[in-house]
Amino acid sequence: MPNSAIVVCSSCGTKNRIPVARINDGPVCGRCKSPLNTEGVTTEPVIVTDHTFDREVLAHKTGVLMDCWAPWCGHCKPMEPLLAALALEYAGRIKVVKLNVDENPATTSRFRVMSLPSLLFFKGGKVVDSTVGALSRHEIESHLKVLL
Repeated sequence: MPNSAIVVCSSCGTKNRIPVARINDGPVCGRCKSPLNTEGVTTEPVIVTDHTFDREVLAHKTGVLMDCWAPWCGHCKPMEPLLAALALEYAGRIKVVKLNVDENPATTSRFRVMSLPSLLFFKGGKVVDSTVGALSRHEIESHLKVLL
């Protein structure tokens, strides 16, 4: 179902599909009726910086797709709507974040980002995959499998 997020119940472990429009309405688990924790469920890409990177990416419980981009990068611009669509479609399962490499040199150096656009795939606070260059939706989704 498009425009929905998957939220795992902390009480019974059931995966619940919640319409994005109801994420902040206090949804409950379909099985055990416990309140679902929707904190941290994002439906659009989150901007990260050198200062927020550890909290937003490394400490995040689900997989994270990080787009490394720059305003002057011509190949980065076509990726924006695609990443926004993926953030919405995979809400609750994968967090999509964006890092402006010009404004965040520490994180850019830390992960040796040399070409743009670069996508880094994190799971458990570690990079498990990476790509360089503009990719199609199908190509990105094939890399997302490692995070699901």
